Amino acid sequence: MAAQPFAGVLVPVLTPFTPAGEPDAGRFVAFCRWLFDQGADGLAIFGTTSEANSMSAGERMALLDRLIAAGVPAAKLMPGAGACSVTEAATLIRHAVGHGCGGVLMLPPFYYKGMDDDGLFAFFAGVIDRVASPALRMYLYHIPPQTVLGLSLDLVGRLIKAYPATVVGLKDSSGDWNNTAALLERFPGFAVFPGSEVFLLDGLRKGAAGCITASGNV
Repeated sequence: MAAQPFAGVLVPVLTPFTPAGEPDAGRFVAFCRWLFDQGADGLAIFGTTSEANSMSAGERMALLDRLIAAGVPAAKLMPGAGACSVTEAATLIRHAVGHGCGGVLMLPPFYYKGMDDDGLFAFFAGVIDRVASPALRMYLYHIPPQTVLGLSLDLVGRLIKAYPATVVGLKDSSGDWNNTAALLERFPGFAVFPGSEVFLLDGLRKGAAGCITASGNV
């Protein structure tokens, strides 16, 4: 497996919005700087806590541009690239890779339910192949309470085998410790991040890379 660009406590960053409902870039940049000043090891922007799916792809890319222009270290950023469209997901990822981001956090295509592992594999493979960048480091995002599409152990193993230098980790927001433990046991060296600090200590004992916790925003 490829070297892991992230470890420790990452914060899934809240996105400030203006009264008009637009992302507030100035406050967003200031907040990200503050989180690093408080000791965050990395920032997972444009995920669930960030309300990424309330923003257009263009708004997300513009916010990332502002962060980079402000000197926020790209290598410590893990932008979410969740989209149901292969084309849109690839566009978001190319933009992040172009800025030198340490990795991207990738949801499954979350609208249509009941997709089997073959369909999910085809989606992730289609995105990776479309981006076609050796610099891409992808962290799968397992959050079945929201997507109603889980990422099975077999699917994760298939993706690691097919793309060992690209699919390097996973955020497990299932809230199911047994699933997190199974990932850690089955895929040593794969960067598993529980989605809550509740599992941080148990995870570290089993080899977790850290955690990605919304509590880090406060």
